[in-house]
Amino acid sequence: MPAHRLLPALVIVGALAAPAGARAVAWQHITTSADGFTSFYFDAKGSVMHGSARRVRLLFDFKQLQQDPDTLIEHRSMVETASIDCRRRTLATIDATSYAEHMGRGRAVVTQASAQPLKPVVAAPGSIDERVVDFVCGAR
Repeated sequence: MPAHRLLPALVIVGALAAPAGARAVAWQHITTSADGFTSFYFDAKGSVMHGSARRVRLLFDFKQLQQDPDTLIEHRSMVETASIDCRRRTLATIDATSYAEHMGRGRAVVTQASAQPLKPVVAAPGSIDERVVDFVCGAR
């Protein structure tokens, strides 16, 4: 399992959901987990920067098919909108959508919405979250 926080609320998306490919995204590779199981990507064109705060789109691409143990819904990738504070070195998930295929492609199968207000998590030293913050905050 990736060293990244999971969202609490799940909403199943119907078959009419818009595909991730609605706009072309040139994902930039950030890092891969130590076990090689999950690759993490950043959408520079889908980012909004305001001071030390960043609203970004991240992609988690899984080497193997994932299955939610409660719903048995399967997916191969997830696109997350996150709020990153470069000064405080925190991340907070805004929303996320899981996709049937790799790299945010195929049918959207699950949408996850974060509780409001957002609950930022400090990027722990040596964690995937720290690598994501370093990459995003260094990106211009």
